[in-house]
Amino acid sequence: MSKGGVGKSLLTANVGVALAKKGKKVVLVEGDPNQPLQKILGLALSQRDFKLEDAVEKDTEISKAVYHTDFYNLFLIPSGVSLQGYFEIDPISFVRKLGEVNADFIFVDVPFPLGKAAFLSLGFCEYFVPILTEDEIVLCVESTIDTLRLGNYLLKSTPVGFILNRMKSAKFTPEFVRDLEELLEIPCMAQIKEDPTVMKSYGEMGSKKGFLAYGKLPDSEFAKKIDSVATWLTSERLKPQRKDVVKLLQEIIRP
Repeated sequence: MSKGGVGKSLLTANVGVALAKKGKKVVLVEGDPNQPLQKILGLALSQRDFKLEDAVEKDTEISKAVYHTDFYNLFLIPSGVSLQGYFEIDPISFVRKLGEVNADFIFVDVPFPLGKAAFLSLGFCEYFVPILTEDEIVLCVESTIDTLRLGNYLLKSTPVGFILNRMKSAKFTPEFVRDLEELLEIPCMAQIKEDPTVMKSYGEMGSKKGFLAYGKLPDSEFAKKIDSVATWLTSERLKPQRKDVVKLLQEIIRP
């Protein structure tokens, strides 16, 4: 989670498939109505296909909104509305429905600006990973600090570490990264250099389609970094946390 344009959707999709290849069942939740995850994963769903909002509004089994991808163990829950839109639909039903999903990892792709979406995503998730980029690093740090406070102290969601993505220059020295770690009080999980080929995996208007960079570029530095993040997440650093998500959000949303 962080400001816009840092590569949240790209990293969500690629880390998701890396975890799936390690034998973990991974479910990605599309929180952006522009559907970047669908584009990157190459899924062609129509407006009439059952989506997350249908399960929330109609109180229907969430399993109907869970779609197989082309990658074993990797699934997607599409959404036709923004994550923030579930506040107008039914935020409590939203977290209840996601709570019915059976998976080793559930990743919620949160669009920017966070706004109320942060309450739903951080309230539901046990852990989160802030993403920073070299461009507008000051704004990234400010946004991350706000998210850390909201998640860690109010919504009981623990920051695992942060990722420096789309790095372009050598000014981010080991000393600078250590300073960031001390400021944010969490470790840097990975530093990922900007790669024009990887950026094309978002897809473009017209005939060009998105693709999963981790799968298409297996020997790239990007793929190695993604694999290191997946290894980090499968280590014993993460312990299951127990929190009553429904009760937590009810206390915050409906005091």
